[in-house]
Amino acid sequence: MAKAKKENKKVATDAKAEEKAAKRKARMEALKNRPAEQRPNSKQVDIIQVSDNQVVKTYAMPIKVKHRSIGVMVTSVAIEDGKVVSTSNCFVPGELAVKVKKGHGNIVAQKAAKASKKADAESEENEAEDED
Repeated sequence: MAKAKKENKKVATDAKAEEKAAKRKARMEALKNRPAEQRPNSKQVDIIQVSDNQVVKTYAMPIKVKHRSIGVMVTSVAIEDGKVVSTSNCFVPGELAVKVKKGHGNIVAQKAAKASKKADAESEENEAEDED
């Protein structure tokens, strides 16, 4: 009876390992096949087609310190006939993040961390105890 349970666990473990390996391979393949214009360290927010041969692409990258966003660096690149004509950088301060979907995106508020919620709850409990 004990041998049967061990064999079932071993089969289940092997299946999970194969599934993990397949997912990892798919992730690596997706990284290889990402769009050429997508920068790996920032996210493409906007593409403005000025004319047939002029395009302005805007990228955004969150700047983080100790796992907390302090702002977003916005970079605009003007391209004419496939060559970069001009660039522009701008820093937007605040607890912000970048959300992107299919080549366009938005700068949004950063989600509250679970750890900070716990710390807030503990500080409220301490304040209640001090009042008593």
